Amino acid sequence: MEDKTTRRRPPLGIAIALAAIVLSAGSATAWFTWKAIAPTAPTAEFPELEIDGDAVPEGFDPPATDQIEVPDPPESEVAVNPDQSGTLYWLSADGTTVALNPATIEIPVNASDADALELAFSNLMGGPDSEGFATGIPEQTELLALSVESDGVHVNLSEDFTFGGGSASMIGRLAQIIYTATAFDPDEAVWIDVEGEPLTLLGGEGLEVRQPMTRDDLATDFGVEAPPEG
Repeated sequence: MEDKTTRRRPPLGIAIALAAIVLSAGSATAWFTWKAIAPTAPTAEFPELEIDGDAVPEGFDPPATDQIEVPDPPESEVAVNPDQSGTLYWLSADGTTVALNPATIEIPVNASDADALELAFSNLMGGPDSEGFATGIPEQTELLALSVESDGVHVNLSEDFTFGGGSASMIGRLAQIIYTATAFDPDEAVWIDVEGEPLTLLGGEGLEVRQPMTRDDLATDFGVEAPPEG
């Protein structure tokens, strides 16, 4: 007897889901199966080498182990400039003749000629502080100005320079001014002013003074001899 009972088909969505499950299961099975039978990638293994001492290729000279001595740089020489010396002139202590006695003083090495001469005159105006030296310059005399110009050394003194003393004292103080002003250049000319006016007559006896005056003029006009060197 023929079975005419109608078979019910599952819905299409369920059929598709079942098919996907089957395919997934098959893929997973296939992947695990391939991993099981696939060959393992070879891994390189290197043996450990034991080397005694330093390994140096044949024919290779190792660098020298001695320390290289590097000389110290030369020390820079710092120039030390000592003070230079200047000269001023006193008179002999006996007072009977006009004799000049040079005295040395220290002057800063960087001082200009004018600064050096001002320092010498400052000592000269103060008078000697050693035995055997004398001065013909009155104690109250002051140096008012000093400059070194192209035509010579210009000295301006206070009027006290013209007071007191006889002719020997006048010649002596004049010689002190001329020689001290020309200590750096013996041939230099000296211009002497008193209170800003050129000095032409010195003292009550009217000692005539040249303008300018040099060491040679002192020798010619007044017989003043240069002191011995040293």
